[in-house]
Amino acid sequence: MRNERGFTLVEMLIAMTVFLIVLGGAMSAIGAQSRGFTKGVEEMGLLQNLRYGVDQMRQEFRAAGGNVLDRQPAVIYAGDDVFSFNADLVSNLAGDISAIYIDPNAPAGQVSALPLAQAMVIPGSVPTFTYPLADLGPSAAETIVYRFIPNPETARGDDFLLVRQINNQAPEVLVRNALRPPGDGPFFSYHYLQTPSAGLQTIQPVPAGWLPLRHAAPMHGQLPDTGVVARIDHLRAVEVGYRVTNGRTGAAERTRAIRSVIALPNVGVRKLQSCGDVPMFGQTVVATTVTVAGVPRIEVAWGAAVDEAAGETDVIRYVIWRRQGAVTDWGDPLVSIAAGAAPYLFADAGVQSGTSYQYAVSAQDCTPALSPRTLSGLVTVP
Repeated sequence: MRNERGFTLVEMLIAMTVFLIVLGGAMSAIGAQSRGFTKGVEEMGLLQNLRYGVDQMRQEFRAAGGNVLDRQPAVIYAGDDVFSFNADLVSNLAGDISAIYIDPNAPAGQVSALPLAQAMVIPGSVPTFTYPLADLGPSAAETIVYRFIPNPETARGDDFLLVRQINNQAPEVLVRNALRPPGDGPFFSYHYLQTPSAGLQTIQPVPAGWLPLRHAAPMHGQLPDTGVVARIDHLRAVEVGYRVTNGRTGAAERTRAIRSVIALPNVGVRKLQSCGDVPMFGQTVVATTVTVAGVPRIEVAWGAAVDEAAGETDVIRYVIWRRQGAVTDWGDPLVSIAAGAAPYLFADAGVQSGTSYQYAVSAQDCTPALSPRTLSGLVTVP
């Protein structure tokens, strides 16, 4: 028989030792590679979280004022942590050429302007600010609110969420683990158009003491929409800055910062007179009895329509109807009065003693289109 010699115990121990050294080196390399991969994934997550929020804001802030009514403000509220504006972002109607997005499944509450009956407090506004302050008429431009809020999912007092809300619908989270920008400054700051008494217009940073800015005039373009109130209409850019973390603490924490200036190209651009939307009247009609030289008559009074000197500025006349108290049909108009001489007063001398009358007034634009009738109270001629 052939004598086959095996491994001795010493040789086995040496082989096992070498194997373990090689295995340990390999495991160490795999561990380092795994840690590097994890770090790379975290870094990519940081950058994606950072960029997504800014990209979303850049796209939608630039739409502020898009397809709004002339009486509908572009920017509603501008604060350190909150920015709210009107824009036609979403439509659920196929073929809508005005909206930025078409989503057939978008709920009705997210595709049109808020009516006065559904007015809401702008989230995060200090002091609280309610919008809208008046019915603006049918508009496809909804109200959008971007807001940084404390993160309820962590015990950290400096951790925030960036949320986005449309009208009075539930907000959605866009960015998590957000921190204030370096130096703990505000998330939002602003730039406005300065018009000096002489010289060129310039874009200047909005002083911190001006904030928050609010569109306190019920409708854009009204006479109260001037002075300090009008500062919000002079905004031309929003500067946003924040940091994001990987959600860890101590030496394991990683942060990245971003700052971006987003232009507001539609703010300050007035729509041309459309002469087609139903005019807004927005005034009270008052009828009273008076006696002149012993002859009774009824005087009907009202103020200038919202769309006469502001809004679409397309009201050209006022149409007046009259009916007796027991009659339900208005019939043909009684008279029309040209616009341009507010406050308005119509004296109706063709009335009879002992008879009750009611009046209705509509504003008419150049289409011609009539606003809904506004009724006076019932008055009786003595």
